[in-house]
Amino acid sequence: MEKVCCRRLAGYEPTAVRGALEAVLAPVLAHCGGVAGKRVMIKPNFLEYRKPDDPACVHPVMLTGLCALLRDAGAADVAVIENPAVRTAPAIAAAMGVAETLASLGVRVENCRRYERTAMPETCLFKQLEVAAEFREYDLVIDFAKAKTHAMMTLTLAVKNLFGLIRGSERLGWHLAVGRDYGKFADLLLDLYTLVRPQISLLDAVIGMEGNGPGSGEPVALRFVAAATDALALDAFAAAVLGAPDIPVLTRARERGMMPEFETCGEVPAIRPVVLPEPPAPTLAWGVWFPVKLREFLRRRMVARPVLDAAKCVGCGLCVSKCPPQTLKMRSGKPRFDYPGCIRCYCCQEYCPQGAITSGKTRFMRLADGLEKLLRRGRTGD
Repeated sequence: MEKVCCRRLAGYEPTAVRGALEAVLAPVLAHCGGVAGKRVMIKPNFLEYRKPDDPACVHPVMLTGLCALLRDAGAADVAVIENPAVRTAPAIAAAMGVAETLASLGVRVENCRRYERTAMPETCLFKQLEVAAEFREYDLVIDFAKAKTHAMMTLTLAVKNLFGLIRGSERLGWHLAVGRDYGKFADLLLDLYTLVRPQISLLDAVIGMEGNGPGSGEPVALRFVAAATDALALDAFAAAVLGAPDIPVLTRARERGMMPEFETCGEVPAIRPVVLPEPPAPTLAWGVWFPVKLREFLRRRMVARPVLDAAKCVGCGLCVSKCPPQTLKMRSGKPRFDYPGCIRCYCCQEYCPQGAITSGKTRFMRLADGLEKLLRRGRTGD
C-alpha cells in the first residue's frame, strides 16, 4: 500500500517549511528505509526562474529546506540534477539565490549529462527512450514537482516532472511524434514513470500556478505540501484536491491498470478548483469512422491552438527555436503560426517568457460551443 502524506502550509517562511517537510516526509522516508548513508538525487521542476517567487519552479526555500533535512538525516551525498529547457540548472539555482546555501550544505547542482538509449520494461508501450542515466547512480531519487496547470496535460505534477529526464532534443522529437495525441503523450509519461520509479515524490503546492501554465500562468495560493512513496499516487491525490481528477495521465493509468492503491495521512486541504487552461482537444472518437482526410480536417478545426498576444510579445524568438516541427517563423519581428503544420504540442506557449502565447479556441470550436449552448438552452427552457 502506497502512502501519501499532506500538510497545510501558509507560506514559505523557512521554519514553517522545515516543519511541514519533516511532517510529510517522515512516514515516506520510513517506508523507504531512511536516507542515512545513502546517495540522494533530487529531480526538481526547474522550468525557468524569471522573478522572485516565480511559481514556474519549486520554491527556493522548499529546495534548501529539503536539502538541509536530507543532510541532517544522514544522507551521504545529495545532488540536485535537472535539464531545464533554456538555462542550466546551476544558472537557475543562482537566479533563485540558493547556490551558496546549497554549496554550504555540500549539495551539488548539475545538468543531466549522461544519456542512454534504454530498452523499456515489457509493460511499456514505447520500447526505447533516451534517458538521463544519472537516476541509476543514486540510492534514492526524489521527484520534486510543482503544482501547475499545463496546456497539454491539464496539470503538471509528479509524473509529468519526470519528462525532464529525457534529452532535450529527444523531448522535441517526442512532442513532434505524439503532440496531437494527448493520450499517447500520457502513455509516454507513464512509461517513463515505470522506468524511473522514484522512491519519493514531493509536491510544492504552497503557491501553485493556474490558467496559462506551466510557465506563464497566474500564481494561486494552494497552501499545502504533499509527499508520497509513488508518483502516480501523489498525482491522483493532488489532482483530486485541485479539482481535476481526470487529467490525461490518470485517465490512461486507469485504463492500463496502473493505478496503485494508497492511503493518505495528515491534513487534506479543502480549496477551490484551480482555473484550468482551455482543453487542448475534445474527444473525437465519434469521428473514427470518417475518412482519414476528413478526420484530419476536423482535428485541425476542433483542437485548440496557440494564439499570440502581439502586445505582450517582445520578439525574442525563443518560441521559434523551441518549435518541434519548425513551422513557427519570425515575420516582421513577431512569430507567425503555420496552423496546418502546427502539432499543438504547446512548446511555444510553455517557453514564452512573457506569457504572450495562450491556448485559444478556433472559430469552428467557438461556433460549436455557441450551438451547444443554444441546444442546451432549448432543452432546459432557459
